[in-house]
Order: sequence, then C-alpha cells, then structure tokens
Amino acid sequence: MKKGQATLNGFLDQGCSIEGDVVFSDLLRVHGQVNGKVSSEEELLVGEGGVVEGEITVGRLVVAGTVRGTIRVRERVVIHASGKVFAEIFAPSLVVDEGGILEGVVHMARGDSSHEPTT
Repeated sequence: MKKGQATLNGFLDQGCSIEGDVVFSDLLRVHGQVNGKVSSEEELLVGEGGVVEGEITVGRLVVAGTVRGTIRVRERVVIHASGKVFAEIFAPSLVVDEGGILEGVVHMARGDSSHEPTT
C-alpha cells in the first residue's frame, strides 16, 4: 500500500478511553485517550483533543493532540501546530510545525530508530 492511502483500522473518538496495549495494522486515529503501549508497523495519528500516554512504537506518528512517554518510529514524527509532545523520541526524521511543542530528548539515526543511547 502506498503512503497516504492508508486504510483506517480504528478511530477512538473524544470521550472514549483505552487502558492497556493497542496493536493495529494500518492507521489508527486517536481523538480520545490511550494509556498504555501502542504498536504498529504503520501510522498513528493523534488528533486535536487526543491524548496518548505511554510507549509508542510505530512506522509513522502524526501529532495534533498530546503525547507523553517514549516514542520509537521507523520513518518520521510530525508535530502539527496544535501538537504537544513530552517524550523521549527515537526517530530518523522529525518535523515540528510552527507553534508545535516538543519537550524531551530526541535521538536521531538513519535507518534504525530503535537504538538506545550508550552509557
């Protein structure tokens, strides 16, 4: 499947919340709240008003809401103007639109976003 033509696997609307592990195969849109681990090889979109707290491991992440925790992506993180990210990020590419908020540590490496810093 080509990028930009993802099939929507799930939609969590405002007023809804999930606690626990969430696994999906293509595209998940979150406008409610998720507390836990989110995993996919594809795209997570956190819409305005959406909140994800926990560990995120996905192919691509787009944030227009709020994310707190640890983020590991295979391709890229995009933070829109309304987005707020308070996290440690492991990603080969990061885009922050004007007005977007990012607080945390960013680790960037080409091809492998799963690396951990050495101590």
